[in-house]
Amino acid sequence: MSARASSRQQEGHGESQVSAGVAVLGGGPGGYTAAFRAADLGLDTVLIDNRATLGGVCLNVGCIPSKALLHVARVAAEAETAGQLGLRFGAPEVDLDATRAFKDAVVQRLTTGLATLAEQRGVRVITGSARLRSPSVVEVDHVDGATAVSFEQCIIAVGSSAVGLPGLPRDPRVMDSTAALQLADVPGRLLVIGGGIIGLEMATVYDALGAKVTVVEQLDALMSGADSDLVAPLYRRIAQRYEGVHLSTRVESVSAQRKGLVVSLLGPDGSRSSEMFDRVLVAVGRRPNGATISAENTTSVAQSRPSRIVHFGRV
Repeated sequence: MSARASSRQQEGHGESQVSAGVAVLGGGPGGYTAAFRAADLGLDTVLIDNRATLGGVCLNVGCIPSKALLHVARVAAEAETAGQLGLRFGAPEVDLDATRAFKDAVVQRLTTGLATLAEQRGVRVITGSARLRSPSVVEVDHVDGATAVSFEQCIIAVGSSAVGLPGLPRDPRVMDSTAALQLADVPGRLLVIGGGIIGLEMATVYDALGAKVTVVEQLDALMSGADSDLVAPLYRRIAQRYEGVHLSTRVESVSAQRKGLVVSLLGPDGSRSSEMFDRVLVAVGRRPNGATISAENTTSVAQSRPSRIVHFGRV
């Protein structure tokens, strides 16, 4: 097989046709590593993703930008505690534009590197929204129209999306993790709904930048599933730094008002309280994107003979 997928224009339909040995749906860490490996093995490979840059959520709006901002938070924390070593600094001045530029430069450097690796391997990258038309064809909608990619094997690695909460107002002050990473401003008071890793990472960043942070978690512990011996020192630290860390507490409602977001909380003892925040971050988990690609169009064939579709369970 050739290293690059073959393509042709279908007459009279305005839909380009691409054929490949392997089609990979999803350009995140699961998808691009699979595509690169397939190409290294000499397979004719097409990589499809709905973002203009490879890397998926992790590299573009997840793990990597959050770790870049956590580095900023770490530097600020070390400067704050350096007095114990006899080194004293004044209160830091936060330049959000510069911090944002640092984070964006880290992401750009890595996404550019991935694009180069794909090109060097002869992996053809198609940008657009993909759905499986049949057990051997995936349809990709993009700005130039549509492309039908026929394949011998398909790897599904389409990642996940943030889970929202029902009943929340449509207001730019109510953010998911992607919006929080944009650093639009440093709110005076920030409520983080969800005491998992994503919520606590962003709480750490905004606390370091000067926001007064409150964390609300419906379960009775932070970072459910993590080793409690590791969570305990984290809890002690943030309980001292944050305005509040409320466990076994549920958000009953959020009301958008001109002066802020009024949040009603239900505590573990059944008591209710209301507080006003400048921004609310919803970080209650993520759901897989598998339902968005019409995988049901492959079901009948997959049941009757060995499937040519490979699913990555967690990417």
